[in-house]
Amino acid sequence: MVQEFKDYLLDLQHHRASMPDLIGVATDTNCKGRQERKNSVGPSISGIPLIYALPEPHVERWLLLDGAAFKEVCGTRCDAPDLKCDRDRYKKLLVESVSAAGIQPLIGGIELAEDIIAHIDIRRAQRADESFKQFTEDLHTCFHNWHN
Repeated sequence: MVQEFKDYLLDLQHHRASMPDLIGVATDTNCKGRQERKNSVGPSISGIPLIYALPEPHVERWLLLDGAAFKEVCGTRCDAPDLKCDRDRYKKLLVESVSAAGIQPLIGGIELAEDIIAHIDIRRAQRADESFKQFTEDLHTCFHNWHN
């Protein structure tokens, strides 16, 4: 997917008439860190804000940050996981948490993402995870700049 995104950015540079107002880039950091992951995605384009959603290390961890949001969707709370660099750890924790709530995870529990996100207390999740905090602050700054 990274190569396709780089190709898209190159295409935009050649066809500036159809420039988007914002590009959202979402990819796990995979324990590489925010800056290294941003660099691997590709260069920014002058005049187009890029917003990076870079969960450290994986997006499944973000879905487990707010136990109350998880409970609202699944009927039972989950504990916010600690931060460790283990490739499949958060996928496994999400599946276990969804299964413990009596729900059969069809695609690893990620199918519940939209519903969980709709209930997340942003401030609580920001306190629990620096990468989530960075994403939401960047998004807030972008929207604020549009307003001014």
